[in-house]
Amino acid sequence: MKKPRRIVVVAVVLLVAVAGLALAVRVLLGGDRIKAAVESQASAALGRPVTIRTAVPRLLPRVGLDLTGITVGAEREVTIDQARLTTGLLALVRGRVEDAEILVEQSRIDVRWALNLLGAVADAGSKASTPAPAQLTIESIGRLALRDVTLVAGSRALLVDLDSSLTGGDRFVVSRLQGRSEGSDLLASGELTSVARRTGAFTVEAQTLDLDGLMAFLAAATPAGARQSPSPETRSAPPAAAVPLHLDIAVRARQGRALGLGFTKLSTTSRMRGGAVALDDLSMEMFGGRFAGSAGFDGSQREPRLEWRGTFENLDVPALVAFAGSPGSMTGRLAGTVALAAAGVEPLDAIKRARGTARVSITDGRVPGLDIVRNVVLAFGKASGERPAGSGEAFTRLAASLAVGGRMMSTNDLTLASHDLDVTGEGTLSLASQAVNLRCDVMLSRELSAQAGRDLYRLAREGERIVLPARIGGTVASPTVFVDVQAALNRAIRNRAEDEVKSFLDRLGKRIKK
Repeated sequence: MKKPRRIVVVAVVLLVAVAGLALAVRVLLGGDRIKAAVESQASAALGRPVTIRTAVPRLLPRVGLDLTGITVGAEREVTIDQARLTTGLLALVRGRVEDAEILVEQSRIDVRWALNLLGAVADAGSKASTPAPAQLTIESIGRLALRDVTLVAGSRALLVDLDSSLTGGDRFVVSRLQGRSEGSDLLASGELTSVARRTGAFTVEAQTLDLDGLMAFLAAATPAGARQSPSPETRSAPPAAAVPLHLDIAVRARQGRALGLGFTKLSTTSRMRGGAVALDDLSMEMFGGRFAGSAGFDGSQREPRLEWRGTFENLDVPALVAFAGSPGSMTGRLAGTVALAAAGVEPLDAIKRARGTARVSITDGRVPGLDIVRNVVLAFGKASGERPAGSGEAFTRLAASLAVGGRMMSTNDLTLASHDLDVTGEGTLSLASQAVNLRCDVMLSRELSAQAGRDLYRLAREGERIVLPARIGGTVASPTVFVDVQAALNRAIRNRAEDEVKSFLDRLGKRIKK
């Protein structure tokens, strides 16, 4: 009978102890005075008024406060739905919150405010210069966790779960950050080596990545980007940071999209330097080939600008023209360089207004419609034997320097080389409508020139080859070739005049010899 009594006694003692501990916690943390103490110190740290709707003490698993309805600023610029502040009991008995943990749940926070809040957390104890009501002082915060918190930058949002810690009062270590948004699923880790100096380095590993979204998110986090793309969550900007961001972010992604194009195996290092964001050493595979270059956001100018530069090689042309909306219009492999710039923060919008230059070269391809030229020529003569291999629509190389302006591309040095003919020309291509408008000279091969009729040869020869002035119109998917008859007649008149002069000089020379 003694053993059951002992168990009962121990149970009663434990219940009394727990009840006493719960009472002590409520005495220490309950009431409006503690809530006011937290509000006071948070307001001092942030430089903006902070209000808390409720502050409920809790005992387990650690002593702490459950906070709801936290707002920052006179206009409620930041609203945090739920947060939990926990600390050790012994420190709490002395009226101090030491090595505390903060858990923030189910909230939307502008990323610029998040950085300011982090700075305030790092300085938790230093800015409370006067004793708080109820003699509760927040001395240090060791851990910070986010659950289902949406970080907002301009029109972009990233849903994050975060596990992190503060060490030494100024070093913020992110052990795990999972971010999800439309088109992106990523994991990140790293640290702010100094919260005060805003310096740090992070790595991002993504299964899928919306590179345009990442670029827009980072750009909108800069002062210039924020002015161009204000967040609906922030009715007024946070206090300007004394020191600009200085971050390096190494990014790897298995797949994703950039400028609307699908890619695989992306790698880059993003560098944030105050008002500028650069994606250096940018490399990705797309359309069976590879792109290497850089992208950037420059907020130092009056109007923020996005830039893209790089080289591409071995891109599959059929896949590219199919993506552009003209399937089956061309084959071959594409290589070249590109340098574009446009005003704005959102890459997909800015690229439509981009201006710059490009140099492209397509090898070993085919263009349906080129065979029209051969048929036009043979209408003046007749084929001699079987058609040689590689003639007709096939070409060995098509190249051009391009000036890009808005949704229009123009060139003045288009060249095409094939078995049957060589083409040089100039003109435009509309990216919006796919309309083609080219003026060109079509120089037939010696073999095809020989098969043309004598009249055509006399009409349009240049040396031993026939040159036909032509216009190429229609669309990329359905080009049309028109021989410029008037230009051909002008050339015929010139050729006839040259023949007459040559004949006259020959006759004159013979008379002189006599």
